[in-house]
Amino acid sequence: MFSSIGLYGNIVVILISIAMLYFGADGLVRGGGHIAQRLGIRPFVIGLTIVAFGTSLPEFIVSLIANVWKDSASIAIGNIIGSNITNIGLVLGLSAIIFPVVVHFHSVLKQLLFLLIVGILFYALALDGNISRIEGFVMISLLIIYVYYLFRNPNEVELDNIDEDLSSPFKDAITVILGSIALSIGAWLFVESGVWIAEEFHISKLVIGLTIIALGTSLPELATSLMAAYKKEGEMSIGNIIGSNIFNILFIMGGVAFVKPLSVFETKIINGVELSIFPHIQYIVMLGFGLILIPFSIKNRIGRFYGTILVLGYVLFNIKIIFFS
Repeated sequence: MFSSIGLYGNIVVILISIAMLYFGADGLVRGGGHIAQRLGIRPFVIGLTIVAFGTSLPEFIVSLIANVWKDSASIAIGNIIGSNITNIGLVLGLSAIIFPVVVHFHSVLKQLLFLLIVGILFYALALDGNISRIEGFVMISLLIIYVYYLFRNPNEVELDNIDEDLSSPFKDAITVILGSIALSIGAWLFVESGVWIAEEFHISKLVIGLTIIALGTSLPELATSLMAAYKKEGEMSIGNIIGSNIFNILFIMGGVAFVKPLSVFETKIINGVELSIFPHIQYIVMLGFGLILIPFSIKNRIGRFYGTILVLGYVLFNIKIIFFS
């Protein structure tokens, strides 16, 4: 389908997918915000769980298809690493530039440290070049424990700006579900068209995963976080980003590896010699973006200056990957 409609047809598909991402994100923010108010749970926790799961579905679907049906593990690995870099560098950076993100450091610190821990775990498990079903099961189990802990310790507080005109619980649930579906379909369309365009220029699978696919599957996080920042729901915005990165590692990597063991090495032919290359730099950059959020959050506010630094870091990383890898 995507090859038969040509370049201009795929550009039209990308524009349609962007519209789906926008409306899907709006539904998730509205539905998630109402659920947070009704349950007395802070928007930060909702962003870390429900919204993060919804916006991580595209990454899971794309990575699962890439590893199981297309036998392209490099795309899955690149998608997960690239999405985590994109979420912090581009998504959080742009959100902070549009409207400074208010962060309650004492609340976010545990989640940032947990993100750093699972990132290091991801790196350590991948060092032997393969993530097995048992290791995937361990990741999924860790995610279940993490979600259970969040809901057992919801950190209930008196919420500001309560919306008195809440819709019914059923309508909120439907809004979240439809938003997630629209985000997933929109991201899938974007990725399929983007990959077709990228392959026309003979870009490697790992680079496609780190850039085109990572951007496409991170558009839900981008749309959701920008919408939350515009509505001054800063806690939901950063909660969504941190939660999505945790889900990307534990849910996507764990789930995909549990279905089929995942090879981490990328095969390249250099001067006629076939080499297996481990993406050390990409892992280190991913961990670095997560680590830098800790000092950025100390002042309880990620402003436009820090947002600009994050976006510049994301741009430089992509220049390095596309032109110097």
